[in-house]
Amino acid sequence: MITSNSMPISTVDGKQPRIIPTSELIDRLATEMRETGDRELPLSFYVEQVKRKLANENAANDDKVNEKTGPAVATSSVFACWALPEQG
Repeated sequence: MITSNSMPISTVDGKQPRIIPTSELIDRLATEMRETGDRELPLSFYVEQVKRKLANENAANDDKVNEKTGPAVATSSVFACWALPEQG
């Protein structure tokens, strides 16, 4: 018997998975991050951290992101200053 990919997959309890609104998801992630981090910092700090992390992940998953293959210009110039002897 051949299975069809067009058949819907039923959930165990018959309920559809609940979609969490973005703000609620960010608040949950920030709360978890705060519990494992410094509890003296305000929740708003962790909310911003979660937003930054999600933005970076979205950018990394974007096909249009140009990946640099070589070192940054500042990195190579710092290395050159450190590695090359001073000419006097």
